[in-house]
Amino acid sequence: MTKSLRVLMAAVVIAAMAYGAALTLALTGNLGSATAIVVVVAGAVLLPVALFILRRRFWSPLGALREGIRQVADGDLTTEVSVSRDDELGNITAHFNQMTRVLRDRAEEQGRFAAAGELLSGVAHEVNNPLMAIASHAELRLADANLPAEQRNEMQSILRQAQRAAKLLRGLLRFVRAGEKRSTTVNLNDVVRSAIDLVSYRFSIDEISIEGQLDPELPTVVGDANRLEQVIVNLLSNALDALRSVNPPRRLIVDSFPDDTGGRVCVTVTDNGPGVAPEIAPRLFRPFASTKGVRGTGLGLYISRQLVREAQGELDLVKHVQSGARFLVWLPSARQPVPRAPAATPQATSLPPPAPAGTLSGIRVLLVDDEELIRRPMARFLTKRGAEIKEAADGLAALERLAEGFEPQVILADLRMPRMDGAEFYQHLQAQRPALAERLLFLSGDITHLAGRGLAEVPRDRVLVKPVELAELEQRIVAFVREEAA
Repeated sequence: MTKSLRVLMAAVVIAAMAYGAALTLALTGNLGSATAIVVVVAGAVLLPVALFILRRRFWSPLGALREGIRQVADGDLTTEVSVSRDDELGNITAHFNQMTRVLRDRAEEQGRFAAAGELLSGVAHEVNNPLMAIASHAELRLADANLPAEQRNEMQSILRQAQRAAKLLRGLLRFVRAGEKRSTTVNLNDVVRSAIDLVSYRFSIDEISIEGQLDPELPTVVGDANRLEQVIVNLLSNALDALRSVNPPRRLIVDSFPDDTGGRVCVTVTDNGPGVAPEIAPRLFRPFASTKGVRGTGLGLYISRQLVREAQGELDLVKHVQSGARFLVWLPSARQPVPRAPAATPQATSLPPPAPAGTLSGIRVLLVDDEELIRRPMARFLTKRGAEIKEAADGLAALERLAEGFEPQVILADLRMPRMDGAEFYQHLQAQRPALAERLLFLSGDITHLAGRGLAEVPRDRVLVKPVELAELEQRIVAFVREEAA
């Protein structure tokens, strides 16, 4: 029993005694009369009985419930409090047990999601390396002016597919490892396009057509692009799930536009599915409210609305005259319109125009990567552009090249390597040769791991995300050397 309950019991006893004395005095005018004695004896008998009943009906259940809440607060989601009576406290206890069961189920689901995210980020390195090897070999072949037309078309197709796979993988990594909140000026059109890319594989499988119009002059907003992308992906995924329950034609419509005042930037996601049932609509954005049964967590829309509200906006279900559902996301405009992009002209390949030979003439580059299938094509390409290349398979081998007297102007180092990885190599240079540490560019398949490796302060423009195109690599090296010289 807690101190507060003991004080309450003492106060009740004293109040009962005072009340009995006052009642006796009012009835008899004499506290020593027989009536007074009878009242005192009855009170002495009935008061402990009343306290016993009060303790059993209220204090004990409240104490058990309090202990259960404490255990849940300490992280024990297996806690259950026994329901002894079918009254108000019993109902509260039953709801508490139901809440802990839901929390336990959701925690298990979130744990699986987190494990999947960690697995994906680990696999990303293993997938990005062969993708970069494929893309690098294709680029090297395309750089050959004497390549026959048929082989050139094949190499272009290989390169495009490798780039497509890399783009999808980067989007997945960005989605599952959003990291800390980073508010910047954001173009919602770019957020919508990235979100559509992540779910686009379902369009052909489920026979869904994607329609709508993104305003090319849409004002920007302020927010975290990754978190806003999470919101749009959730809305798209919900719409795709709903569309699977109706027969074709299945239509998904995504629009972006400013409101009539220009003060809000809006995105709507509309489908021609079954819509949201009227009985569900009022609680649609509450935690654990799901229309998907056991397949749904009931947290998607709740979390999405909270993310939008963090950016000073709102997410809501809006009325829709046709069948289906329409969700509206709006955010305050940053009042910086995005310039209209010029119309793109078809290109035979997604490669940038080839740079003339010798653009890297005289530039010394130390290339550090444990994957020879990646390191060798990069070295060949950069050598053809005029760079002086030294190769190393890990950080220790790179230190040996430096000890031999090689003084690179640029160091390209993979983040994950055996023996000494890129982070350890960088930290060693910071301690021993800080000038060289400032010349290091990282190659990584997942930049979200930088903070965990002690590299949170490394500027993002010094990180090249694998698979990086060789032409882009050349441009980054040239720009980096110019910045260092300036």
